[in-house]
Amino acid sequence: MELIFEFIIELLFEGVGEASQNKKISKFIRYPLIALIVLAYTAFILLFVFMGVSILKDNIIGGILIIAFAILFLILSIKKFKETYIEKKKAN
Repeated sequence: MELIFEFIIELLFEGVGEASQNKKISKFIRYPLIALIVLAYTAFILLFVFMGVSILKDNIIGGILIIAFAILFLILSIKKFKETYIEKKKAN
């Protein structure tokens, strides 16, 4: 079951990622797909922050590590988003 779930999610994210970068697809389709990707990553990061704050009450070091991981993931996600969408747009 886990393998099927992972395959479907990976297929969905890869398909959306490729479709959002394709200039042949209409902007009315690409921009909502980009928003969907950003929303998914934002939810994932906020989940880690919430977990870190929840764990912070019981285990300070563990909570801080999880929050630091969420911040690192946020920084890397912003960097990848800029490389993928913003800098490619300036190049064209």
